[in-house]
Amino acid sequence: MNLLDRIGRERLVFGHRGVPREAPENTLASFQRALELGLDGVELDARLCRSGDLIVFHDDTVDKLTDGRGSICDLGFEELRALDAGVRFGGKFKSEKIPTLEEVLDVLGGKMLVNIELKTDSARDGGLAYKVVMLVEEMNLLSSVILSSFNPISIRRAKKLNPKVVTTLLYADDQPIHLRRAWASYILKLEGVHPRYPMVNDSLMKRARAKGWFVGTWTVDDASIAERLFQLGVGIVISNRPREIRKDLGLT
Repeated sequence: MNLLDRIGRERLVFGHRGVPREAPENTLASFQRALELGLDGVELDARLCRSGDLIVFHDDTVDKLTDGRGSICDLGFEELRALDAGVRFGGKFKSEKIPTLEEVLDVLGGKMLVNIELKTDSARDGGLAYKVVMLVEEMNLLSSVILSSFNPISIRRAKKLNPKVVTTLLYADDQPIHLRRAWASYILKLEGVHPRYPMVNDSLMKRARAKGWFVGTWTVDDASIAERLFQLGVGIVISNRPREIRKDLGLT
């Protein structure tokens, strides 16, 4: 079953880093909760640590989200694995670990759509795009995975590695003008774009339709805003409150 075929045909609600209001973000517990809720998909963050392992973690440092300190790029996988990624939640989430991308895809693969954000600011991404594309291929998940990034070079690299991989460009209204206006989209081979939700308007949707792109947007935590976006033709809404959004819109 090609889960990607659902995009554009249904109103899809994705959990942002899993279900972050109900379990620690970007952890197996959070993604398992997404499955339990029957979400359409999840968005997650993939990056490389010092040892070259593919991990799922959003921030550049572990300071805010774990009981440790330091930059991801300065910590090896075993050091990261020893940290408590459930410290903010406590209780049953105590000692939740930072997962590898492979572990997450083992849980979610083929069961829902997975939007993997490539987290890198560097033109030379240290092999991030290569490792993610190879893993998606090896796990036969091209039919349910979307790759996105704020870094257009990483998107270009992923597409060159495998033209069949579905790619989208992320951009936001607080970026420099060349990124904010997604100029790279004119030269990239994309299936979609992921602007931050205040940027979505009739003009953007008209351009997306002309280009044959789907539009996904983030981070939408209000049902009335989600409804407006779906009315405009947005295909995917990414939310910190996916359960509530789906319920309020009658999608459950």
